[in-house]
Amino acid sequence: MMVLRNARVVPELMEGYEGTHADIVIEDGLIQEIREPKTVSGGEILDMTDRTVIPGLIDAHLHLDLKGTNVFEENVQPDAYRAMTAMKLAQDNLKMGYTTIRDLGDRNNIIVDFARAVREGYVTSPDVLASGKIISPTELGNEFFGDMYLEADSPDEFRKAVRKQYQKGANWIKVMGTGAVMNPGAEPGQVILEEEELKAICDMARFVNLPVSVHCHGSEGIKMCIRNGVRTIEHSSIMDDECLRMYKSTARSFMIPTLSAPHAFLEMSEGMPKHYVDKAARIVRILDEGMREAYRQGIKMGWGTDAGVYEGSHGNGIYEFRLRVNECGMSPKDTIIQATKNNAEILYIDDVVGTIREGKKANLAIYNGNPDENIEILNDVALVIKDGKKVTI
Repeated sequence: MMVLRNARVVPELMEGYEGTHADIVIEDGLIQEIREPKTVSGGEILDMTDRTVIPGLIDAHLHLDLKGTNVFEENVQPDAYRAMTAMKLAQDNLKMGYTTIRDLGDRNNIIVDFARAVREGYVTSPDVLASGKIISPTELGNEFFGDMYLEADSPDEFRKAVRKQYQKGANWIKVMGTGAVMNPGAEPGQVILEEEELKAICDMARFVNLPVSVHCHGSEGIKMCIRNGVRTIEHSSIMDDECLRMYKSTARSFMIPTLSAPHAFLEMSEGMPKHYVDKAARIVRILDEGMREAYRQGIKMGWGTDAGVYEGSHGNGIYEFRLRVNECGMSPKDTIIQATKNNAEILYIDDVVGTIREGKKANLAIYNGNPDENIEILNDVALVIKDGKKVTI
């Protein structure tokens, strides 16, 4: 038994407990009890005085198979090497408090198999939800990422592609709905998927009981995704008033903004491919404005980093937090709720993670200070607990 004694907690991230401090009892990988502070004795006592305990962070959009280095060099690395680097990058995230991650695109379905190794206890890592290959229509620049795309070009081909990823063991279906910043020649706001194709994808995904995630920068693509009940709409960079109204009125579809990538492409432009920088420059102001307005309207959103698309991004989630707080006016507490409670609900895993509750997994992040008041505290990690065990990597 492990006891986190006198832990400061965030009430909005607690269930069944109303105080601001608590003793949290952990055993057999679960949160067994939440009691008044300094009332539990026995077991391994860890003094949490002046420390805040929150649910383990959840990154709902990253790429363990990407390191942010030269794309063409990464394309030719063998799968075994890429699997080992993925493990290192996963652990970089875990050390910073990310106990669950969703990987939305890799070459050759490497991360689908990596996620299985994590589930079976062979790898120290955050829990991984994996889409494997990204399903995409034939599009300008797909070849830039080698074997990351599974191409399809009709409703029947898309149905087959969904079944193929289901067969491979994917937890999510990831689809390209608009052009991408990183694909040479592609236009970020341009819809590249026909609505009947997207409907076929969603219908087949429901049939095999898998949720759908769609890469979508542009407003018309976002609206199409909401109409068809896509669960997560990635990036949501270019939104008009109708997009916001549709998000506000639906309980099926949610935005997963990723401010980090376009901001990083501009701030670290030296050495970046020119098309990254040029396209990021066109969308970053619109993206920030849209996120400010979505937040002002109280639209529920998730949290992701797109880690892997620039070097040093894995384990650097503080960059995304800073952008949301400093550029978009979000409160530190609300961004942490986005990265825990909101993400768990959006990803259908809130029965086991996302809040601190008796019976949930003991996946916890502990910080020296109050990160819900000062977002910089997320850089001061005191301890990470995964499956009830202290993380030591």
